Amino acid sequence: MPFIDQELKSNKFFISKLTLFTVILLGATIIFGTMSYQSSFAPHPDDMMMADPTLHPENVTASVGDLILVSFTSSVGMRVPEPNKPIMEVSWVGGGNYRGTTNVSDFGTVWVEFDADGLSRSHGQGMIMDSKGEVATYTVQALGTMGTDGYLRNHGMVFFNASSGGVFAPLSKTVGIFADEVNQKGNAVTKIWELK
Repeated sequence: MPFIDQELKSNKFFISKLTLFTVILLGATIIFGTMSYQSSFAPHPDDMMMADPTLHPENVTASVGDLILVSFTSSVGMRVPEPNKPIMEVSWVGGGNYRGTTNVSDFGTVWVEFDADGLSRSHGQGMIMDSKGEVATYTVQALGTMGTDGYLRNHGMVFFNASSGGVFAPLSKTVGIFADEVNQKGNAVTKIWELK
């Protein structure tokens, strides 16, 4: 009997080793097979640098178009929304002129995150309204730097949304670029141009 027990133990040990080896081999086959399958979708590095001859880089351009809006605003509220993070939420109200023909009110809120290197990143939304109550909304994203004079200067993009019809209707098809200057009291001047 001890011989049979020894033989069974030896067979169980061999079967365990064989099972482990089979699992490892199967796992490796699946992993390498999947990696080969995935890499077959990736373009070859030499192919990535070849330009499609039907594309014309000279047709890809951008320029600054007409001035859309000039506004003067003042901060009406500031708060730090998250403790221990250099983020500030700023709301503003003011007025300006749309396309040199229409006086508007300008309202909005932006979140500004300050980096250790002095760069700020902003995103937010706003609304302009004319005297008849027509409205256009917008979202903004910007990068800013603090000047040695203590003024924060931002440059960024503006995406508008307006209902069809009315004075602001063309804004729904417009991307704007903007620049602003904000003093230490929270007063700002902003200009938005059409990106063409």
